[in-house]
Amino acid sequence: MSQKKNFVNKKAKIYRSLIAATLVVNGIFQFVAPVLSEGTRAGTSISNTATATYEDPNNPGTTINTTSNTVVVTVAEVAGITVTGAGTTLQTDVDGDSAADAGDIVYFNYTVTNVGNDPTQFRIPNLASTTGPATVSGNLEYSTDGGTTWTEITTTEATVPSIPVNGTVQVRVPVTVAAGAQANDIITVKLGDTPGDDQNQLRSPDGGDVYTVDNPDGTTDEVAGVPVNGVREASATQQVTVDASLKTYALAKVLKERSDYNNSGTLTDITDDTLTYDLSLEVEQNDPTNNGITPAPLVGTTINGLTGPRILVSDAIPVGTDLASVPAAPPGWEVVYTTDPITTDANAATWTTSAPADLTTVTRVGFVNDPNIVTSVNPGQTVPGFQITLQVESTATAPLTVNNIAQLFGSTPDNDADPTNNPPVFDESGDQNPSNFNDDGTPLAGTDTDGDGIPDILLNTLIDDGFIIDATDAIAIGVDTGNNNSATGDGGEVNQFVIDPSANALLNGPEGTPNAIGPTDNNDDFTNKSSLVPPGTIPDQGNTIDPAAVPFTNTIQNGGATPASISLLPTPPDNPADLPDGTTVTISYQDQSKTYTWNAIIGQFDNLVDFITVPDVASGAEVNYGVEVNLPNNTPLSTDLNDPADPNSGTIGGFPVPITAFVDDLIPGFQGTETNNRTIDRVYTGFLRLLKESRVLQGDGNAPIAGQDQFSTDPKQPSSGNIIEYRITYNNISDPEAGTGNITLNADKVVIEEDGTTGGNNWALDNDGDNIIDTSNIVGTAQDSGNANILFYSGNPSTTTAQDQTGTTVDTDVTKYVDEVTGAILPGQSENFTFQRKVN
Repeated sequence: MSQKKNFVNKKAKIYRSLIAATLVVNGIFQFVAPVLSEGTRAGTSISNTATATYEDPNNPGTTINTTSNTVVVTVAEVAGITVTGAGTTLQTDVDGDSAADAGDIVYFNYTVTNVGNDPTQFRIPNLASTTGPATVSGNLEYSTDGGTTWTEITTTEATVPSIPVNGTVQVRVPVTVAAGAQANDIITVKLGDTPGDDQNQLRSPDGGDVYTVDNPDGTTDEVAGVPVNGVREASATQQVTVDASLKTYALAKVLKERSDYNNSGTLTDITDDTLTYDLSLEVEQNDPTNNGITPAPLVGTTINGLTGPRILVSDAIPVGTDLASVPAAPPGWEVVYTTDPITTDANAATWTTSAPADLTTVTRVGFVNDPNIVTSVNPGQTVPGFQITLQVESTATAPLTVNNIAQLFGSTPDNDADPTNNPPVFDESGDQNPSNFNDDGTPLAGTDTDGDGIPDILLNTLIDDGFIIDATDAIAIGVDTGNNNSATGDGGEVNQFVIDPSANALLNGPEGTPNAIGPTDNNDDFTNKSSLVPPGTIPDQGNTIDPAAVPFTNTIQNGGATPASISLLPTPPDNPADLPDGTTVTISYQDQSKTYTWNAIIGQFDNLVDFITVPDVASGAEVNYGVEVNLPNNTPLSTDLNDPADPNSGTIGGFPVPITAFVDDLIPGFQGTETNNRTIDRVYTGFLRLLKESRVLQGDGNAPIAGQDQFSTDPKQPSSGNIIEYRITYNNISDPEAGTGNITLNADKVVIEEDGTTGGNNWALDNDGDNIIDTSNIVGTAQDSGNANILFYSGNPSTTTAQDQTGTTVDTDVTKYVDEVTGAILPGQSENFTFQRKVN
């Protein structure tokens, strides 16, 4: 299906629980207690109407729906703080070698972020701890405007004025390298004081803490009262090597995907068609260029027409289209426009936050940070939510190829107060290389004048205008054929989409979206479903199952001008080895039904001259048909690794069955020359992979055996007093949406259970008979990297509801953890659940 009608791509928006409630027998959705999160603004009024489904025992299998009355709760205030390293820069370089050595003063830079849901102040101490041949030499400084101006802390501490939600404060620590420093000595600096640089922890008062300070009631936007989760603290540690060059740079990338195509219900007229694109901004936490770069935050640069330094995400309006509506920007960001000639580069154009009355005059649309809220984007941070919708021009003719590429402009924080002198950052969408680094890790040609692997200039002659003139121009730049920023090549790559009604003569796709588009084109759109997996079936151990048949519903549409009879057949997948021998496929329409068996030896289905035909489908009409895929006995798990010995080998994944719809000609069977279109029905034998690993931490015992302090599946040998940390990684291995209209697999209502008393687990038992359980819970360590509700149980069996507690018996300790994941785990998404146990 080359296009789709009214498909909305549901992006990943995973929210934490807002209230805990119970649907009681009288139908009232009663308030129990607000379970609140940093992601929701304090003072927000949340309206909630519950729906439930149940069955009548006399009519099993029939779903009955019920809807409650509406209740309203108000979100309480939650404090939150993170401290992240922002790289190191030289304040003074005595010998001019761009390396930290004796006598030099090095700035250790940090970013403090408000991750709560209400404005807050921060307490910054005028001290930081150091190790190695260096000392803090002077007062710490902070900046609330992204590094444009700095305030020196002249007393023992500073309380930074109110910072909005998602707002940041830059802090820098001046450190002098000691006279006796030797090459390769390590200098570390820690700002704040939390164990292991934990983030957003309940404060344990110590000297040197960096923590939240609640605004006085009555402060602008402040919700009255104190945060329900108390005072929070965080810390971060960075290091440099003496005599090693300091390389600090913002490794940022702009990502772009086409999320929707809508033909407005007209198959031949393209002038009412619209295209929607979703953009995001990401700053790398690690250095993928292998240039030894310490990732820094992305800050703004000078943008014509706007005040102060701004980060700019720009998108040129493609040939044959106009801006259809006011774009959407995420919180803390503003939409900007320019009507300058398209030949004017984005960073040279004049921008305004005011939308022109006639949106068709806009030549570029952009997004900039509101400096009152967002002053930087930190390493490891992703900013989604930029969205643009285009309308095909009234004068456009088919076929129309829509080519466009997004661009990003910003800079890397420097030591001086002039943001115009900061090292420039420039990136284009279409690939995963940050800051327009080439595939081999080298900077964009002409940007690295001193050869240190970091761009230091960005001449206008090095910037493409981001406007794709024609197909030749697109080919010269490169095309992101997967619509998923997976292209390769120097610079960015073009997002390309062809609007061609002639391709709509026959459409075949997932239920309700015959015009869906797959990762490549309208012949690899797909529907993903999963069979059931018996309990206890562990991946990577050669276990196989006999899956039950999985049903699918597909939709065909006659896009031609006259009625047509449409025939249906299963056809071989692109890689015949992807389908197990003996797989049966049944296609049905009304009272017709045909079954086909896959022969893996010859790579073909049997009985291909006997097919179902849907007669006389009217022009523009849509018709559903059924498919049942029955994988054979001894089918492996989709979550198995292709090579169990290689954790990077990837998983087996789904088993694809292409279904081809075609208009039969006078020659019996399907030759492939007829008008045809295919869709893929893909069966997974499970799609949420669990990987359990452990590591040994010293605690108050002996140092761990070499290598055992790293997470792995290998056996470990801890000693008394050591801490065992378990990590369970859960990963949705199914195919993500890489087009429009496809049906993907979300793992919803994920519940991970860790029981130390049963199922072969014994970590919560007294195995040596000394009346003390062998390991005890470490309070506060059970955490999920995503959004989740963690429950604790005690006893043996572990059925007694407990607190996050520690003890030496099954009744006083935690013997079971239950991790209830909030929201769906989307295809390709991976999170982990960790907890720690001390060896008694």
